This record gives sequence, C-alpha cells and structure tokens, in this order.
Amino acid sequence: MAEQSGTMESSFANDNIRAERERMNELIRQKMLVELPAASARLGDRGIDPRPIIATDYEGNAMSVAQFYLMLRAYSVTEKAGQEPTYKAARVAIVSDLSPRVRDAAFVALNQQSAEEAGHGDKVFGAAYYEMGGIAPALLTEDQLNSGGDFLEPVADPAINTQKVLDLMAVLGGVETLALERAFPIVLDACARWSHPLAAQLIDQVNHNVKPEEARHVLTWRYLFHQGVVPRGEEAIERYFMLTNWGRDRFLAPRMERREFERHMKASCPTAEQLIGRPLPVSI
Repeated sequence: MAEQSGTMESSFANDNIRAERERMNELIRQKMLVELPAASARLGDRGIDPRPIIATDYEGNAMSVAQFYLMLRAYSVTEKAGQEPTYKAARVAIVSDLSPRVRDAAFVALNQQSAEEAGHGDKVFGAAYYEMGGIAPALLTEDQLNSGGDFLEPVADPAINTQKVLDLMAVLGGVETLALERAFPIVLDACARWSHPLAAQLIDQVNHNVKPEEARHVLTWRYLFHQGVVPRGEEAIERYFMLTNWGRDRFLAPRMERREFERHMKASCPTAEQLIGRPLPVSI
C-alpha cells in the first residue's frame, strides 16, 4: 500500500486551474490550427469534404467538418483518460470503511465505469476519428490527462481510502454532468447537420450507448453522496460540492451553482442496481 502522503488535497490544490487550463487550451488551439490543413487532406483522402459548416463550438464559432474531426480527437483522449482513475478508485473502495453494501456497489459501479470510459474513448470517438482520417487519436502534453500520481493508491487507513473515493467521485460528477449537458449535445448537433454515414453511426452510438452509460456514472456520483458524504455532515457536503466544481474548472466549464447541485442531490438515493444497469452479482 502507498504512503499516506498521496492525498486528494495535494492533487486538487491548484487555485489557478482555470488560468492554467486557458493557457493549455490556447496552446492546443494553436497546434490544431497548424494541424488543420493536414487533417483536411486526410479527410479528402477518405472522400470526406472537410469544408461544410456543421455546428458551432463552445465559444459559438462556426465549426467545419475538419474542425469537428479534430474535436473528436479531444473527446476520444478525454473519455479514455477516465479509464485508469476509475479502475484504481474501484480498488481503493474495497479497502475503505464504507459499509459492506456500499463498498461492494462502489467497486462494481466504478469497475464497470472504467471499462465504459475506455469504450467511449476507443470504440466510439476514437473509432470515428480513425475512420475519418486513417490515424489513431493521440494524446497531447497540453491535454494534461496523464496519470495523477499516487493519490489513488490505497493506504493503511480505511477512512483515508474512503475520502479518496469520495473526492474522486465528486470531481468525476462535475465532468460527467458537463459531458451530458454540453459535450454530447455538440456531437449530436454536428452529426444531425452532416450528411454522411459516420454521422448516423455516431448519433446511434451516443444516444444508445454513451449517454445512458454516462447517466449511470452520474448516478454513482449521487449514490456516494447519499451513502458516503451526507452521514459525515455539512463540511463533507461542502467538500463534495467544491470538488464537483473542480472537475468543471478542469474543462473551463461554467461552475455548478449550489442550488443546481442540491437539485441533483435532493432526489432519492439511486439503488445499487441502477448504478450498473442490472442486479448486483448474487454472491455479493
């Protein structure tokens, strides 16, 4: 087991995260401008016209097929990056001091989420990116999606392991709600305006696979709030809320207002079966 120095406090302590993310995003934008002619050429080689305007981006700027293609790279690597932390968090949950039923549900849900995040990155967005241009999506240094160190290694104290799982799930809740509110609607809007078989394929995959699975990930965020955070009192609730917005800050998204957070959480606690879309294994 890891030393107890690998804490969420050190991992999420950057008060200037939005400024740093803006700086990195500008570097990515510059790289994508340089890459755009080559990307357009790859699309042309595949018989895809890169020029039609099919959507608007997050800033309201017109987005061409070529720019949509480059956006799929970002979606692919971002979704894929969710695989490792959820895989690790599932294993930290096993050695937490959550109640046995909650611990089991957290492990099964997070373990399944790890596979689903990889599937979204590789089977959906990564596959579409490859089909459009003939190369695999590549992670950029500026994406800042590399491993976050040892904070998701289990330690000897089960209470600290519980806090690690709750903290990570709070951050992921901010990211998952953002994906459902903003990221996937842009994909669906672009595909609705793009007359190409790949567009129809993406619409089907996002609507029938990606969105339902991401919605279950949001249920895990809510489940652990009710089961692991509320019993710890207002300070723990405030921490969960703050880290939910840390996840949104990471992508320069609008912060979640407290009333919106409470709206998400005031509903009854999801069942363990809802988290994974099926009953828990009989042996648990």
